[in-house]
Amino acid sequence: MYKYVITIIAVLATAAGSIQAADPVATISTNDPMVMKIYPDGTKIIVRWSEIGKAVDNGMKHGGSPRIIAYDPGKEGIVPIGQTPSAQPASEPVSSRLPTSSSVVAPESTKSIEATPAPMSDTESYGPEEGFVLRSAVGASFQQPLSGTSGSGRTYNKFVFQPGIRFDLEPGYNVTDWFRAGLETSFIYNQLHSISSGGSMFYNGANNLGNGGFYQVPVLANVTFTYPSEGPIRGYLGGGIGAAWDILQVSSAPRGAYTSYQWNFVWEVTAGFTYNVMPGLDLDLAYKLLSTPNPNFQGEGHYQASFNHTAELGLVWRF
Repeated sequence: MYKYVITIIAVLATAAGSIQAADPVATISTNDPMVMKIYPDGTKIIVRWSEIGKAVDNGMKHGGSPRIIAYDPGKEGIVPIGQTPSAQPASEPVSSRLPTSSSVVAPESTKSIEATPAPMSDTESYGPEEGFVLRSAVGASFQQPLSGTSGSGRTYNKFVFQPGIRFDLEPGYNVTDWFRAGLETSFIYNQLHSISSGGSMFYNGANNLGNGGFYQVPVLANVTFTYPSEGPIRGYLGGGIGAAWDILQVSSAPRGAYTSYQWNFVWEVTAGFTYNVMPGLDLDLAYKLLSTPNPNFQGEGHYQASFNHTAELGLVWRF
């Protein structure tokens, strides 16, 4: 009987040894699978499901929080959650096929990562800030009176003008988004209102005066400084120097009809702001002061400085 007992014990010991030598696959719990974390920059890290949330995930190093998908150890890649992974080769030990939690594989294709669209640049929003510019404008012109003496220097004359009109055309170049250089030409006309000469007053249209006017055609080299704000409204200041072709004309005067053609030195200051209405096109509202510091007229003596004020509205094309 003892022989039978010993035989049974030997059989049980052999069976136990066989169970211990089985493939460790049987000891791996299916409740703690391997998963893969994929970060926005393409970095992939393989961990067990139970390890997620146990440590701080410094996603800012890889562009943000990761997305988690199933890991297929039978392939050198990944499979989406919900699909059946391929079978593992039974001859290869599981311990050699499963990577550790610190394993990092090659970045994923950039096509599979949704890129965040870049914000619209200033050039796309408002048009080019540097390059060629064309400005045109029209406005109301107010000419201050011209005061001076006649050729003999004994008679004091004062020319008073009505509100007139001014047209501008200025090609230029934006060197930067805040500095522009340009060449401006204009046409300014103010009709004569009256003349005071030798203590007598003569009005435009009367028999003793007739009609008259003051024409100015300045040509100026300008510079403009613009405040580089980020919005559609931008203020600016500018100025220029040059010469003006001045024509002072009276059809009938106390001393007869009179016309003077003369070049005079002029300077100008400008202030205003622009409003972007569409990329590359601005609406321009400006004030301009044009001055002739030492006006000369044919056959006349010394005249005081001339000042012309203009409020104008224009368009600026940026190419």
